[in-house]
Amino acid sequence: MQIRTPKKYRGIQRRSIVSCRRLTFYLLVIALIFIGIGVALNREVFAPVVQQALFDVIRELEDRAATMSLPEPTPTADPRNQLIEADNYWRRGSLGNATGLYQEIAPALPNSVEIYRRIALGLINSSRYAEAAEFAERAINADPFNPEAWAIHAWALDWQRRANEALVSALHALELDPDNSRAQAYLAEIYLSLGQAERGEALVEELLANDPESAEAYRARGLIRQEYRYDFDGARQDFQTAYGMADNMNLYAVDIAILESNLRNYDVALDFLNDVLEANPSNEAALLLIGKGHWGAFGNPAQAQRYLQDCVDFNAENLDCHFWLGYMQNKLGSIDEAALSFERAIELGSQYPQHYYWAGFSQILLGNCARALAYLEPGLRLAVEGGYQQFAADIETVIPQCDPTFASRSATARDEAATDDA
Repeated sequence: MQIRTPKKYRGIQRRSIVSCRRLTFYLLVIALIFIGIGVALNREVFAPVVQQALFDVIRELEDRAATMSLPEPTPTADPRNQLIEADNYWRRGSLGNATGLYQEIAPALPNSVEIYRRIALGLINSSRYAEAAEFAERAINADPFNPEAWAIHAWALDWQRRANEALVSALHALELDPDNSRAQAYLAEIYLSLGQAERGEALVEELLANDPESAEAYRARGLIRQEYRYDFDGARQDFQTAYGMADNMNLYAVDIAILESNLRNYDVALDFLNDVLEANPSNEAALLLIGKGHWGAFGNPAQAQRYLQDCVDFNAENLDCHFWLGYMQNKLGSIDEAALSFERAIELGSQYPQHYYWAGFSQILLGNCARALAYLEPGLRLAVEGGYQQFAADIETVIPQCDPTFASRSATARDEAATDDA
């Protein structure tokens, strides 16, 4: 039973003058005021703390933004498999393939002097001497205290006909390691380039006495015997010994081929060059020599042109291949194409009077006397300054076809020179 209380008997609840909620609010406001006053009075103490807190928040936001915008990192490629493949090509004598692979993996091994040394050596074997010097410099950058880096740099410079600079690098290599066989062998070749063949000969003989297993030393002595002593049998023996020790070095086979070609043993020379091309179809030295051989030995300009065209296709910067390609094109009656090839050889920096003669003569055949004289006149200066009497005479013979006054002016100049001498 529920008892109901009449309304008139319910008690009346009176409100408190100050409620708890309002009291809490007032106390909070008073506390904040006192805190603000305290902070203001102690600004030097609180300012660094607040500033550091703000910086931490800003830095966290920046890190989050950067992390959100960065791409996922890609894993670094493992070069070990390519390195094994390149080493196998290298041992087999396929230096073109090996050099290409070494160039691909070099960025992953930036401190490997041996990788850069092999790239430079492979490029030398392919007659790409300027590129070889660049990679030799990278070997030095990888380890400036490595004598092998300085040695290959010296050899690359010598191949570029920069013997004085090569001498500096070779001597520095021997400062780092006085017993370095490669540096000594390359230095002997540099002495030969500098006209100090006897000094190079003495050096290489001493080297072979101390290190009879140095293929580089046999190659250096072979060059000295061939170019200075004219001992072709001795040179052949040294080149063959070097090639037997390092049969993956294409240039040793090319050395033998050049010697045999000079001795008119063309079939022997072609055998060695074909072996090089079988392992390295893009070897420019072999392509150039085979092209010249098919013309000089067998009188076949069409076959020669095929090899020389391959040479310029593989390396458009090879001025010798451009010149000899032009020569074969001229023999085949393609005068327009020949003129372009001769012009390209000169554009690439040729300083051979023979190249200027053919560039000018091809323009005469095309009826362009102004362009012909632009090649013949500097070619004549190069021939006179270099002591190439035959080329000078050839150029003097054709210039009158475009400049009828040349003969009289040339005679006057000779008379004046004779008077001055008297």
